[in-house]
Amino acid sequence: MGIMIQPTKNRFGVYLVRKAVPKHLQGILNKREIKFTLDTKDVREARERAPAKIIQIDLMLRRAEELLKAEQSLTDADIELIAGVWASKIMQQDQLIRERYLVEELFDGKVGLVHSPENAIIHDWLEDRERKPRYKSQTWQEERDVSICKLMSIELDEALEYSPVVLTPAWRNRLAWRLAERRNEITNTYLLNLRPRLYAISKGLDSLPEAKTPQKTFTQLFEAYKEFKCPSDAETIDKKALAHVKDYAAAADRFVEIIGNLAIDDITADHIVKFRDTMAKYPKNLTKKEKALSLAQKLSLQNKDHLTPDRVRNMLNHLSSFFEHAIYVNWLKHNIVRDVRKPSRTARDSSDKPFTQQELARMFSGPVFTGQEEPYEAMDYWIPIILYYTGCRVEEIAQLHKRDIQQRDGVLCMKLQENETQSIKTGKTRYVPVPLHVTELGFTNFVASRSAFLFSDEALAEKKYSTNFRKRFGRYIRNNGIERDEISPTHSFRHTFVTNCRRNGVAMDIRDSITGHIDSNRNESENYGDKPVETKLEAIETIPKLNLRRIKDWGR
Repeated sequence: MGIMIQPTKNRFGVYLVRKAVPKHLQGILNKREIKFTLDTKDVREARERAPAKIIQIDLMLRRAEELLKAEQSLTDADIELIAGVWASKIMQQDQLIRERYLVEELFDGKVGLVHSPENAIIHDWLEDRERKPRYKSQTWQEERDVSICKLMSIELDEALEYSPVVLTPAWRNRLAWRLAERRNEITNTYLLNLRPRLYAISKGLDSLPEAKTPQKTFTQLFEAYKEFKCPSDAETIDKKALAHVKDYAAAADRFVEIIGNLAIDDITADHIVKFRDTMAKYPKNLTKKEKALSLAQKLSLQNKDHLTPDRVRNMLNHLSSFFEHAIYVNWLKHNIVRDVRKPSRTARDSSDKPFTQQELARMFSGPVFTGQEEPYEAMDYWIPIILYYTGCRVEEIAQLHKRDIQQRDGVLCMKLQENETQSIKTGKTRYVPVPLHVTELGFTNFVASRSAFLFSDEALAEKKYSTNFRKRFGRYIRNNGIERDEISPTHSFRHTFVTNCRRNGVAMDIRDSITGHIDSNRNESENYGDKPVETKLEAIETIPKLNLRRIKDWGR
């Protein structure tokens, strides 16, 4: 339980409560300290009033934490998708567009439709934003952000109703500007489509002669594919489908960059071959600045690794999915990607890739494990230690719930299982003992302090609880000089555990019962699931002990 904030006096003798805002939340709250006056000079009254204000402060900090999580989990692609869902719904409502965004105006004695005054303002602001005038102050920009959010308040509410997410002020500003762009596009398109109809009426015709249906472009095909995978009328966002679309968007973007936004009927096998061969020379891990370069400049970059044959193959498969969808909706008769040979799969190196003793020493002597908390989280401390001692998969540990830490046959264990919020690669429940060194470091106190999930309260990309941890830990070990190409930041712990078990003579079936590995060459009865937890604990205790000390009272 935390220490109660005590009221303090200001220079006028009036009591108040104050609390410092954690550094990682200062950008969200735009302040370093939260303080509330208690409106009294009497210490007794101040102590009576303080708890309510303290609760208010805690709620503000909790909300800031939620906003920070939202900010870290969203991307520009998410904003684009939300705006796209909104636009697809509005584009189908001619009457709404007419009433909301257009006004009637008299020209030469005739009534016509033009942009509303609000639309004209938005158009001018978008042009200002495109020009990015250097003489404008930061305050001016912030005031403009506030104004655009007010002007687009209805659209923002609609978009977030169609695609419910939690937005920080910064992300809400970005969404408001993107919705303003789509609003401008929708209105212009409506007016352009209106002109032929008005012209036909002026000529005494019911309509103009039907023009040839324009060919669908590649971009239109990808938009149709996105709508198919993530329907705009869905009640909730399917995070797995969203992650799928974001992954496939890379192939679509690179195709347009290399080939252009051609009509899908005009795309030939030669275009696919050019795309394949160019992607084989395309650099990976581009910086933000490098992404802005032209295609020729990207291909000429030095000291950059190229995309692997497997990645190029995957991108061709993604393209193929787009063209299969075109066949499904009767836009095409043939999938041209099928006519092009794909790169051969890279032979996978299945050899063990454990951490060296030097790498482990460097890793576990870093700031996470020596008491420097900021900006690290509890999972950054506990998960690597547990992975080292058990060889479990990172997602199995990241998704653990408080109720999963339980006694079994007198041994404290982690219950790894498959249910509505958790998944196991093999689908089989198993009990993995908690190493004694882990309990010595305060793990049981940490578990007792939690109310639900131990580490991550929500699954992020592709419904993974370990997403953010894996990114942070990858950066952490690189920052500590562990950069071997053959090292996988989290999976190498499995190889390290297996290597240690082999050195210590731990039987393969016991080792596999801990790691959850199933040998396809053994029959079902020979695989894990029936090994006593005492036996598993004995095996775990043979793993060389890490040089770690208890760094805090994890119960607080």
